[in-house]
Amino acid sequence: MKTTMNLTTLPSDTERFSSRRDLQHFYQRFGCAGLELMPCDIWQDGQKLPPTACTLVEPSMIVGVHARCINDWMGMDRQALVAHYREQLDYARDMQAEYVVFHVTQVDDEEGFTYRLKHSDAEVVLAACELINALLEGQDYHFHFLMENLWWAGLNFTNPAVTRLLIENVRYEKKGLMLDTGHFLHTNHELKTQKEALGYLEAMLNAHREFLPYIKGIHLQQSLTGTYVKDWLKEPRPLPEDPGERFRQVYEHIFAIDKHLPFTEPGVKELVQRIDPLYVTYEYITRSRKELAEFLEAGSRALK
Repeated sequence: MKTTMNLTTLPSDTERFSSRRDLQHFYQRFGCAGLELMPCDIWQDGQKLPPTACTLVEPSMIVGVHARCINDWMGMDRQALVAHYREQLDYARDMQAEYVVFHVTQVDDEEGFTYRLKHSDAEVVLAACELINALLEGQDYHFHFLMENLWWAGLNFTNPAVTRLLIENVRYEKKGLMLDTGHFLHTNHELKTQKEALGYLEAMLNAHREFLPYIKGIHLQQSLTGTYVKDWLKEPRPLPEDPGERFRQVYEHIFAIDKHLPFTEPGVKELVQRIDPLYVTYEYITRSRKELAEFLEAGSRALK
């Protein structure tokens, strides 16, 4: 099993490190073999540069690549979608990544605000399978393609039959699942403690026992924000008409739900051992290098 640290190519992440050696020493302090990198476009002097412009990372440092996923995609042009993802998959191949992470979900701004979903899990999964097969078939990719859960319509691990639908309809030899523990916890708004969260995850694994071999990776994090969601839904929340204001409010709302904090409850190690994944990513959202170090220390200690 390899452990990794998440990172993007955005300056807000990369400017925390002075050099490749500094970055390597940083993640190795916490037992990480390397990075799970999200390749984002970089804006510099008003010009958009591709992720390859990020010189902080090199192939030897990258274990996985997290695709920059479009969550509201089912009404988009297929050719545009394929072009968006093919660029990132080619990047993963060129950087010799061992795995790629891909969200299997559909949610627009209105759904995120109201929790009134417009598609069933099965509808989203079947549409995603068509897209995934179009992306992967006929390409010279050798990485594991790990499909990640969110708490919206699609793969969310609340119904083993839907998980089976995904596994059976993706035609790629090295297909697998990326279990995001925090995302799964958002499917239950009654959870109050990490101990309860651990029990909820164990019950899901019991129901998904036949699919445990497919869980090749874990995004190990938690946030218990059910009270926030229930309070949010008590009154109507109209979406702002101004695109900039809408973007701001939607993302503030999402990050209030999905905090990406260290999962430190005794028993986390046994949960990971039960799954026996190839990869565990400490996936955190942090405001500084200092806070990232604190989160990594707490999260990695739970696996010792």
